[in-house]
Amino acid sequence: MSLAMLGALLFSAPQAQAQYRGPVSETAPLFALDTPTSYANTPFTPPVENMVSGWEQLVKKLNRKGVGIVIDYTSESAMALNAGHAGDAGYAHQIGVELDLDWSRLIGWRGFITHAVIVNRAGHNMAADLGERSLNGFQEIYGGGGNVGAHLVYIYGTQDLFRNRLQISLGKMPVNIDFANSPLFCTFMNKSNCGIPKSLTRTAAGYGTYPGSTWGTRLRYWPLHGIYMQTGLYGVNPYLNTNQYDRTGFRMGTELYTGVYIPTEIGLIPSFGKHNLVGHYKFGVAYDSSNYRDLFRDINGNAAAETGLPYGWTNGKTQIWLQGDQMLIRNGTGPLNGLYVLAGATKSQGKNSLYDWQVYAGIVDRGLIKGRPKDTFGIEWSETFASPDLVASQWIRYRKGLALPGSATYPQSHLMTFELTYSIHAFRGLSIQPDYQHIWRTNLQADKPQVDAVGLKIYAVL
Repeated sequence: MSLAMLGALLFSAPQAQAQYRGPVSETAPLFALDTPTSYANTPFTPPVENMVSGWEQLVKKLNRKGVGIVIDYTSESAMALNAGHAGDAGYAHQIGVELDLDWSRLIGWRGFITHAVIVNRAGHNMAADLGERSLNGFQEIYGGGGNVGAHLVYIYGTQDLFRNRLQISLGKMPVNIDFANSPLFCTFMNKSNCGIPKSLTRTAAGYGTYPGSTWGTRLRYWPLHGIYMQTGLYGVNPYLNTNQYDRTGFRMGTELYTGVYIPTEIGLIPSFGKHNLVGHYKFGVAYDSSNYRDLFRDINGNAAAETGLPYGWTNGKTQIWLQGDQMLIRNGTGPLNGLYVLAGATKSQGKNSLYDWQVYAGIVDRGLIKGRPKDTFGIEWSETFASPDLVASQWIRYRKGLALPGSATYPQSHLMTFELTYSIHAFRGLSIQPDYQHIWRTNLQADKPQVDAVGLKIYAVL
C-alpha cells in the first residue's frame, strides 16, 4: 500500500467518536468510564434509568440544556459460610452524585465537557474479619474514602478536536477511568478486578484508582475507526485517601507528590458479522518515576531479612497489561447486550511490587433469558501471585521468627478467587444481585482455609 493510499484511508475513515461513557450496566455503581467501548458518540452524561418518573423528566429537560445529573445508591452485603467465621457479615454502601456540563449547549464552547463526582461511602468490609489485607475484598464498593461524609472522586474536563479524532482530558482524575479498564469488570462484587485488576494499583501509588484521584492529563487519538492510542501523565501521591493527605479528596495541593505516572495504551475494537459482535482488546505499558522500597535487598544489596539493615530504595516501576473480551452471542442492540468472554493478565516489576502477576478469565451475559433482557449473569476466576523477592524475604523472616510485612502471618504465595453472580432487573432504575464467592488462600497465605461467602448487591438510581 502506498503512502498516498494509506493517508487517504486514514482521513476518509468513519468519524471516530468511539467511546461510551456511563455506568457499566443497570447493575453498576456510578462509575463513569472514559475507556473506549464502542463507536457511538460519547454521551456527555450517563444514559441511566431513573426510578422516579418525575425526576427523570426533569433530568431530561436539563440534559437538553447541557446539564447532566445522576444520583445513585449501591449497597453490598456479604456473609461468610465457613473458615471459622461462619455468620460473620459486612455491609457497605456508596451514595454517588455526578454533575456533567456540556459547554457547547451552555455557552457555545464546542467539544468541551466537564465531569465531577462526589460520593459518600460507609460500612465494613468483611474481608478484614478473615485477616485479608491483600487486593481481595468481598465488597468492592468499600475502600478508598470509606466512612467519609463527602469524598470528591474527580473533577476534570475533556476537549474534542479534529472532528473528534483527538481528545484531551485535564483535571483531577483517577487513572483507571481510562486505562486497563473494561465495562465488564464491575459486573462482579469481588474487589480483585472491579475497577481494574487491583494488582496494578496495589503495587504502584501512581496508578490512582476510583475514588482516589490526582492531577493529570490524558491524550487519546483515533487513527482509524475502531483503533485508538492513548497516553497520560498523572501525579503520584502515595498518601492518597489517607488522613496524612486528605481522605475527603478535596485537597488540591501537590506537595506530597513523589513523581509522575505515565501510562500508554493501544486498543482495538473490532466488530464481526451481521450481528455486530463487538470485542475490546488492549495492550498497555506504564512507568512510575517514584522511589519504592526493594522487597529483598538492603541498602548494601544484601538480603535485608538476614542483615537486619533497612531495605534499600529502587527508582522507578514498570507495569504491563494485556486484556481482551469478545461478544459471542448478541442479545440486544447495545455494546454490552450479549454473551461476552473475557481474559487478561497484568505484570508488575517484581523487585518493588508486592504482586508480580495477576491473571483472570470470565463470562458475562446480559439478556441470557429472553424474557429478562436487562438481567446480567457473570462468572469470573482470578489468580494473583506474590513477588518472588517478597516471598524469599518473608521465608527468611519467618524462619527467624520475625514479623512479616503486609499483616501476613505466614509467607505469602498466591490467591485465587471464583465468583458467580446474577443481577435481577427488578424495575426501572433498580437491580438486585445475589452473589457467591469462593476464595483460596486469603491474604495469599497457604495456611489460610478456603472461604465460601454469599452476598447481595442492590443498585438504585433516583
